[in-house]
Amino acid sequence: MLNSAKFPNRTISDKYRPRYSDDLETLASALEHSLSGTSETVESYEMALARYFFAKEAIAVSSGAAALSVALGALGVKAGDEVLLTPTCPLCTVYPVLAAGAVPIFVDTQKNHFTAELKSLDRALSKRTRAIIDIPMWGYPTPVDHLQSFARNCSIPLILDLAHAHGTQLHGKSLSAYADLACFSTHERKPLATGEGGFILTDDQTLAQRCRLYSRFGNLNGRDFGLNYKLGALPAALGQSRLKHLDSQLGIRRHNAERLMEQLAHPQIHELPIIDGGEPNYYFLNLKLAFEDNQRFIDYLDQHGIPSDIKRYGCRCLYEFPALAAYRRECLNGAELLASITTIPVHPGLSDADMDYIAHVINLYQEA
Repeated sequence: MLNSAKFPNRTISDKYRPRYSDDLETLASALEHSLSGTSETVESYEMALARYFFAKEAIAVSSGAAALSVALGALGVKAGDEVLLTPTCPLCTVYPVLAAGAVPIFVDTQKNHFTAELKSLDRALSKRTRAIIDIPMWGYPTPVDHLQSFARNCSIPLILDLAHAHGTQLHGKSLSAYADLACFSTHERKPLATGEGGFILTDDQTLAQRCRLYSRFGNLNGRDFGLNYKLGALPAALGQSRLKHLDSQLGIRRHNAERLMEQLAHPQIHELPIIDGGEPNYYFLNLKLAFEDNQRFIDYLDQHGIPSDIKRYGCRCLYEFPALAAYRRECLNGAELLASITTIPVHPGLSDADMDYIAHVINLYQEA
């Protein structure tokens, strides 16, 4: 029975809001200086981000969506241009494309990964293609090295939306190292959390300059268009302080994921395959399901207090949403992928008893 003395029913939270002992001191210290988005505090944060991720340039902005908007602006994407991306990403990724007046062209994913299928990309290329956006979901690495080679051969800039992928690595490097522009979110649920915020990483100094220009009203020079996407000094100070805790947080996430997988014994449930040379950050654990009705299993977990992003956000290919129906392009691999997985929280706020409960509930599931 599920409800037993050893495993009483409980509610597992998928919301992790880190608090560190030096948060208040950090904010108090920042209040002694300029709070502007062009302050020394923000500049210091950008330098710390560049050092941590081994990037030449970092640009702090007000959100993950702002990072994408700024990246598109820096690349000169305008009305009528086409941007290729997979439909398995969040609405947060495609809305900046629409806001730029560009046309989202959906391309299929690989069979068991969220990266774009190269054949699908090749078929979708046109004279109007101005950028490729790839989105490794829930912190799982994708073969972005192959995608980087493809994009370079086509002379098309590659943007990686790494909102979920702080610390995710491929061949010992951050995924950001494979992008022309890598966009991150520091929303309060992300591993590096500033409440709201984001940043862009690049090794291209010209692109970095364009990003800064675009995020600062074109420096109000009357020649260059831009908007205000700057990050204020308080979240920047918090971000720089919390950056030193990121490695330990990711270590706990990996430990929790490993602990859970060691306990899972259900023959129809496995971890989403991890590519060779890849290391997830375990923003969430992804489970690959092989039931006749995977949604029924997800609903079962929800009924027993175990949440899923698939259920929370109604995850399906973006062209299934009314706002994007006009851009429909069937992506069978992507649709199958989203229909065959669920996410499991493994953040540091969960106890060993929480992890044991999750494993117990999963192992007891019986398909009708």
